[in-house]
Amino acid sequence: MKLMKGLCVFTMVAALSLFAGSLYAQEKLEPVPEIDFLTWVPAKFMAYYETSNYIAEEWKKLGLKVNLNQQNMPNPLLTLWFKEHKFDCVVSVLSGLPYRMEPDFFTYSQFNSKNTAPGDWNVGEWSNAEFDEVGAKQLGLYDPEKRRPLINRLQEILQEEHPDTVVYYEVQNMGINTKNCDLDYIEAPDGLRSIWNQVRFAPKGNVKVLKVGRISDQQTWNPVAAIQSDDFEVLRMVYDYVVQIGPKGQVEMWAAEKVETINDVTIEVTMKKGRKFSDGKPLTAKDVKFTYEYMKQWNAPYFTKYLAPIKAIDLVDEYKLRFNLDKPFAPFIMNTLGQVPILPEHVWKDVVEREKLTKPQDYRNIPVVGSGAYIMEYWKEAAEYLLKANKDHFAAPKADMLFIVFGSRELCNNALKKGEIDINIQNLPPEVVKDFSTDKSIKIFKVPSNGYTGIRFQCNRPVFKHKALRVALSHAIPYQKIIDEVLGGYAAPSATPITPVNAFWHNKNLRVREFNLEKARQILKDAGFKWDKDGRLCFPPTK
Repeated sequence: MKLMKGLCVFTMVAALSLFAGSLYAQEKLEPVPEIDFLTWVPAKFMAYYETSNYIAEEWKKLGLKVNLNQQNMPNPLLTLWFKEHKFDCVVSVLSGLPYRMEPDFFTYSQFNSKNTAPGDWNVGEWSNAEFDEVGAKQLGLYDPEKRRPLINRLQEILQEEHPDTVVYYEVQNMGINTKNCDLDYIEAPDGLRSIWNQVRFAPKGNVKVLKVGRISDQQTWNPVAAIQSDDFEVLRMVYDYVVQIGPKGQVEMWAAEKVETINDVTIEVTMKKGRKFSDGKPLTAKDVKFTYEYMKQWNAPYFTKYLAPIKAIDLVDEYKLRFNLDKPFAPFIMNTLGQVPILPEHVWKDVVEREKLTKPQDYRNIPVVGSGAYIMEYWKEAAEYLLKANKDHFAAPKADMLFIVFGSRELCNNALKKGEIDINIQNLPPEVVKDFSTDKSIKIFKVPSNGYTGIRFQCNRPVFKHKALRVALSHAIPYQKIIDEVLGGYAAPSATPITPVNAFWHNKNLRVREFNLEKARQILKDAGFKWDKDGRLCFPPTK
């Protein structure tokens, strides 16, 4: 009998211990914090906001709390996104532009562990040793056929690790009102924003100035300080570049007469003669040398990675110079020579001292002294700016361009329909395309993009340090529903950041993640994630 009592006591103690252990285990469950989902204000960017909204609703079904943190573009959205990296995830919209056909841009440049400084591209602060090794190796290969397998491997690693999820790439629609304007259109990834189309806009009748609608104003006219593509798009109109990227992604001579690869680490550039800045001073090889050395000296944030390979620059004569590289750098001609605006040395060399600045990034740069196809006549901040055609330019435009800031996409669209503007460079939403299709004065241009809209994860914060959570949530994105309902079908999915538009470099062997909440839950379970009694997703319990 005593033995039985002892066994009962032992059993009860054991049971209580197990129960207590179970309670302890429950107490140790740590809920995944509410996700700070940085997104765009719907009044101006409804499609981007709705993309985040559709995604958040599915993530909540997995037991997550999600806060859609709406912020105005450009700031504070750009500050939180690019400078401070204060988000758990962000609706990342990377525009399609010709120079971004260079495959390094959407792979190694975006996710290289060294590119995490404020203003640089790796805003999610993700790092992967193999990715960095393969990325560094492909930079040294000028032969596209030898380089392509490495670019494919970079895309594979991105899909495996998921620091970023591609939601869609847009087939954009841009429009002109043909009452005052005509255009012999050239297909390009940036459509009506392309320099190749900008110089071809032709006014009708007695019209001298064509009016262009924009949502937001130019943030800076200072090339040393600029970090966003919209600003560089306009800077490209008022400054010359050594080369331009052609509409199909090919390199085209611009301010340069000729670019020669002497060997893998020596590039010789011969500049066109007779070029002048807008103040009448000549543009020579000395200005080009100054520009690249100045940008590097002052750590111009947008160009850091492209300037890094430059070891030295030698002047050969007044119009010829040689770039000497530390090592072979495949994107050099397309990106380094094709992205850096040529600054006039006589304006910039002493600007810090002359203007009593701490750095040239603080220089307002008004008026702009450039040598581009357009000359900035005036800028009324937050209202409008006038770019006059530079009739002495080798690519002289057919019309002056008055850019008007409307503040919202809707106002831009209405202005185009009413004829208050001649050109709308914003992407037209599906309902507007449908409305405009019955208006004979409106001409629509379809522009498949090599850019994409995705969800970039901040991998250096507690939530998305977990690879399994990133991968699981990629299966909790209703890709086709977003494409159909938010974009009206004017978009398509892509398995990688290099979209199918860039066919040579796109990894065709990769498949788009399927939308499957059950699969997402299973990935989380397999990784040790738990759900508490309220259904809240919790991190794997600590041992």
